[in-house]
Amino acid sequence: MQRIGLLLVACCLFGSLFAQSELKVGVELFPNISHRRLVAQLNDVDPAETQRLENLEVSRFSFSAGLMAQWRSERIAFKTGAYFVESGYQTRRTEVDLRDDIPDGAEDQRTNYVHYFIEIPAELLFYQTLDDKNDFLFSMGISMAVNIANRERITYYTDDISEQVTEKPEGDNFSGLGYSFISGLGWEHHFDGFTTMIQPTFQFWLSGLLNDPLEQYNRNLYSVGIRTAVKF
Repeated sequence: MQRIGLLLVACCLFGSLFAQSELKVGVELFPNISHRRLVAQLNDVDPAETQRLENLEVSRFSFSAGLMAQWRSERIAFKTGAYFVESGYQTRRTEVDLRDDIPDGAEDQRTNYVHYFIEIPAELLFYQTLDDKNDFLFSMGISMAVNIANRERITYYTDDISEQVTEKPEGDNFSGLGYSFISGLGWEHHFDGFTTMIQPTFQFWLSGLLNDPLEQYNRNLYSVGIRTAVKF
């Protein structure tokens, strides 16, 4: 936690240093594959149940999108912004539980666990100029995010027909505020009047989805994808 605080302070200091640097604003899109790290919070969890969850829960497609602002000197930049984030994980397609209230004729089901955030990152970008039009970059930083909604989207399958039911999860023990680590390697190309960026990026949520220490399991989200941006 102390390291996160120091990195935040460093980002803020760099931000003030870049007050006289070149300012660019733009839009950013981050399509990604998201998953979760399962965390056993109690000592008496059943190893068989842990293994069952590890086998049942898999990755899913997610995304974030928003507006960004960047202050850049020759070799280093500070970036922040505001993004809408949709992330989570899902289960494999499994047979329905006949004890549940399910649509008539349903044979299989899959559950998507979807979490929505408003995210504000603070990142440092380090540049290596390749030529007049191209730069290589490395970025690292942290992101703070406010949890705005959580949903369980259940898809029931009957032959080739599917039906979706969206529900609010039982209980209200989701963390209201989360933070994550972000890092990536990328490339920028400069056109007349604007710049494009493409950057393979990894993001790991250092905080768990739940804020109840008595829950048997918690989950840390993570994602891998390609960030793209247009800066003006």
